[in-house]
Amino acid sequence: MNRILLVEDINNFRDMLKRHLEKAGFKVVDFPDAESVLKQEDLSFDAGVFDLKLRRLDGIGLIKKLRERGIYFPVIIITAYGDVETAVKAIRSGAYDFIQKPFDPEVLINRLTRMLHEWKGVSEEIGLDSIIGDSSGVRRAKELAGNVAMSDTNVLLIGESGTGKELFARLIHVLSNRRSKPFVVVNSTAIPETLFESELFGIEKGTATGVEGRIGKLEIANGGTVFFDEIGDMPVDVQSKLLRVIEDRTVFRVGSRKGIKLDIRFIFATNRDLRKEVEKGNFREDLFYRVAVFPIELPPLRERKEDIPLLVEYFIDLYSHRIKKPVKGIEEKAMDLLLEYNWPGNVRELENVIERAIILCKGKMITPEDIMIYTPEKEEGYGDLPMNLKEAGEIALKKAEVSVIKRALRESNGNKKKAAKLLGISYKTLYNKMKQYGID
Repeated sequence: MNRILLVEDINNFRDMLKRHLEKAGFKVVDFPDAESVLKQEDLSFDAGVFDLKLRRLDGIGLIKKLRERGIYFPVIIITAYGDVETAVKAIRSGAYDFIQKPFDPEVLINRLTRMLHEWKGVSEEIGLDSIIGDSSGVRRAKELAGNVAMSDTNVLLIGESGTGKELFARLIHVLSNRRSKPFVVVNSTAIPETLFESELFGIEKGTATGVEGRIGKLEIANGGTVFFDEIGDMPVDVQSKLLRVIEDRTVFRVGSRKGIKLDIRFIFATNRDLRKEVEKGNFREDLFYRVAVFPIELPPLRERKEDIPLLVEYFIDLYSHRIKKPVKGIEEKAMDLLLEYNWPGNVRELENVIERAIILCKGKMITPEDIMIYTPEKEEGYGDLPMNLKEAGEIALKKAEVSVIKRALRESNGNKKKAAKLLGISYKTLYNKMKQYGID
């Protein structure tokens, strides 16, 4: 059970959050102010939720005091509406995330769950051992990540969807001397093209009628690391401006001529062959040479099947605790099914399969009947595994979605923005669907 430190000075609000968090399975220790926290001898927590505006010492100050004592755990800052600028400072001071009031407690629970999962994989104490696998490809990738971490060299992580590119990026950040500073993700596929510049560089107040000023992701990351996921999907006109930022370490907000100096580490990721994208005119050649200074290739799961038993053991332990089911292991025949499959969605797909298997499992061992592997290439879908009508309907719907998405991608020559338009859905929806189904 994860132990959460909750610090909030409004009693009713603190009590409400505590009830919801405990109902979700967290063990909560709560205090009304930072001073009460710092008097405690036992400060071993898995995560913290701090209000920004506390009496005397605020949430940012509490994070700093804990860091001074050598106490590190991820913290979510709660901020009132209008305090976003201060919340950005909190991120720079070492907070992991912030949530703006008012919010649904479920939002906090989801953020906490995700944060704890990510932190477990990249905590400084675990280090390189957090990357599960002993195959030659994984060992080589871990070795390269360890070698480059303490430098400020630009890193390019190359691998299919689901191979763990963001996990490696976070690991490099945690192993660097920037570990206490922000780690900011720029998801190149999820930002609408029209908003890319303002999201990345920020926008000056008054640039247009009714426009409020906003800090961009590069400014938020100042002092830390910025991770560009799927850099190959970045609009070409934005690529030239990013190149200038990389070269000059200066950012200009949209509508401003005043440059802001940056001290920042760049990590990039792609599931494409960027050299081919350069040849097609989709990616700037000069940017390619800035991005690909230190490439690290992450092998697909089908090329490191010897790691599957280790990964399965890890995911069984993770989800049996999370779902609260006493699943201890997996039968040999069920493991054989996993070893025979080629895993187009890689580790992410394996994780989803094990999570479903634990939900379906009726005993202490996962059986072949609990393994639901979706194979869109085969007409039989899940094969002869037993399922009820509802499950069959869900599978048929999923199969249809995958087929339509793949067709749209073929007709648009792999251009996700064009594919989204063909499908009549948003770019973000298409990206999430592709991630869900392991479609490259």
